[in-house]
Amino acid sequence: MALRDIAGQEKALRIMFGMLRRSRVPSAMLLSGDTGIGKRLAAVNYAKAVNCLGPADFDCCDACASCRKIDAGMHPDVSITFPEKDEIKIDAVRRLEESLYLTPLEGVKKIAIVDDADAMNLNAANAFLKTLEEPPDDSLIILVSSNPDRLPDTIRSRCVAIRFYPLSREAFRKVVSGSVAPERIEYVSRLSMGRPGLALAGDLQKDMDWFTAVLDDMVREGSKEAWTDKETMRTWLDMAFVYLRDIMVFRITGNESDMLYEKGNRNFPKKIEIRSILDTYKSLQKVKGLLDFNLNKSITWNYVSNMMKTVIG
Repeated sequence: MALRDIAGQEKALRIMFGMLRRSRVPSAMLLSGDTGIGKRLAAVNYAKAVNCLGPADFDCCDACASCRKIDAGMHPDVSITFPEKDEIKIDAVRRLEESLYLTPLEGVKKIAIVDDADAMNLNAANAFLKTLEEPPDDSLIILVSSNPDRLPDTIRSRCVAIRFYPLSREAFRKVVSGSVAPERIEYVSRLSMGRPGLALAGDLQKDMDWFTAVLDDMVREGSKEAWTDKETMRTWLDMAFVYLRDIMVFRITGNESDMLYEKGNRNFPKKIEIRSILDTYKSLQKVKGLLDFNLNKSITWNYVSNMMKTVIG
């Protein structure tokens, strides 16, 4: 795959290609947007374009030794840092810095990609800021984040910010074609809200059924054990956004055929205020953005439970 092959992100690609064409690749970039819409894929393919041995129209050839090594995670000048146990610690930042300050062995630039960059703890973020303030020559840092507001302003201000957005139905179809049955693509596109990574990562229908069962426990003040870790909490919140969207549609149209979830009537309240639905949606987004701060599961469950009860009655 080349950078140009990333579907549905025309605006972001226009900015990225513009920098390549003008030979003005910055020292640091921040790719932000929802989970599962192609940010990390774009970061990797941008690294390929920068260090490609045979670029075509400022894009990578996707065939040379450099491109193949980057795809395989074996290029000596390109590294990717991931969170460990939902956190990026100072040791990981120090390893990244040591790599960046070395002279490129094979490529044009030393490139460090930091996935889920907002997972940096305070010490890691402070150490990383020093690297951004005085970046090594011939280096490029690409931060990837679904929650950029969690990054310190001092870090965000030193990066060229590029926003990614959920895909259109046409772009979504292009990405998932061959992995999702044709008759299910439309439904999966709506249920995932234009995020193919989410659609391809698991069974959305199964996740939605699980969400509903857990919601029933919340309403009945049952067991809190369904939230076993941060990932299950994050999955539940993703499904909650779909559920709230359905309540909103039903509140406005009264028509179940416009809903995303296929289980039919869930006895949605008809008199709930739209403002209450929107406020709940925004509050749950804040909760999701704080998950990596080790929220107390029991307190978070009670907080979310009370919000949902005000919406569904």
